Amino acid sequence: MIRAGVGYSHNISTAEATEQAVTTAMSNAKIAKSDLVFVFATVNYASEYQQIFEGIKDISGSDCLVGCSGMSVLTSAGEFEGQSTIAVMVVRSDQFFIHPLLETKNDIASISAIIDSHVSAADNSLLTIFPDIRSDLPTQLIQKTEELQFKVPIVGAAASGNPTTGQMHQWCGERIVEASISGALLTGSFHTEVGVAQGCQPFGKTSEITRAEGKKIFELDETPALEVLQKSLELLTEEDIQRSGGMVFLGMAMDDSNRSPEIGDYLIRNIVSIDRESSAVESAEHITEGQIVQFHLRTPYAARQEIQTIIDRISQKAQQHPPVFGLYFNCMGRGTGLYGEKNYDIGIIKAKFPDLPIIGFFGNAEYAPIGNRNFMHAYTGAFVTCSEE
Repeated sequence: MIRAGVGYSHNISTAEATEQAVTTAMSNAKIAKSDLVFVFATVNYASEYQQIFEGIKDISGSDCLVGCSGMSVLTSAGEFEGQSTIAVMVVRSDQFFIHPLLETKNDIASISAIIDSHVSAADNSLLTIFPDIRSDLPTQLIQKTEELQFKVPIVGAAASGNPTTGQMHQWCGERIVEASISGALLTGSFHTEVGVAQGCQPFGKTSEITRAEGKKIFELDETPALEVLQKSLELLTEEDIQRSGGMVFLGMAMDDSNRSPEIGDYLIRNIVSIDRESSAVESAEHITEGQIVQFHLRTPYAARQEIQTIIDRISQKAQQHPPVFGLYFNCMGRGTGLYGEKNYDIGIIKAKFPDLPIIGFFGNAEYAPIGNRNFMHAYTGAFVTCSEE
């Protein structure tokens, strides 16, 4: 059985905020002791983070605390943009094992050893990470899962913090660090679903890459790639272009077996250059011949449509595996700045999962798999649900 509960507080008193958040979470989970605690806190509490951890440990009975600082944090109760907040999720389960992670050096040797020791084909797994965006550690972890031929999905977001000083923190147990990576590997008998909303809408037609080299696409459906892009752009209205700021992206289907990809099946990457002489379009990501691609625009309208589509899809899957808790990692470029209104994403999620405890924060980058490969994303919302097998 898995039990989970979430709590939060805006109290300016660190001690009172901690007690309110943890007590509420424990009460909502209906547990007397927690095995795992996710903790996200805004930077105004930074001088007293240690006090927060001590209070959480005393009340929850768990010394397995993982999380990071956030410019803004969120729970199922709302997205608390620009508000002082301590958010806590407590989890207790006899269905999975928890392996807390903290790496302060610029290599993943210790985390890699934990993955090698505990990730197996016999069990399910989920790796949550909260790194410093300036660190190379997430890239190393993603490369590690490539070597393992996936096996473990990576979800999370890069810590955010003080926009003036650039200071941000990660923590594990009662240790607080910077320029590092924290998180937890979960292994055992449970089920997860991951949805990635990248705020984009496709336009034009899906095409197969028929000639490419490195990151350059020369031909799509045996037609010069630039010609296909130009014909696709002709289908857009002036309003479409204005809403997108004139930015065009390439959506790449990451599952080779899926020849008819839909929203959420694409990895969205920038088009970094156009070579008019060779009629080539260059992507920010390596591509392969035979891969299905489609051009995309990123707009508020597209973001609204996509998050709805992603959450609807996860909701349908949840009928077989009703989730017990959720994690939502949102980009700092989304939220009110994108939609012009508060709580849009969490509102969509809550409409489908009204009683689900959810925790997360607004990050500097997001991590989630697409097509059984782990990736770092930007301007993205990554939603993860966890359920019993």
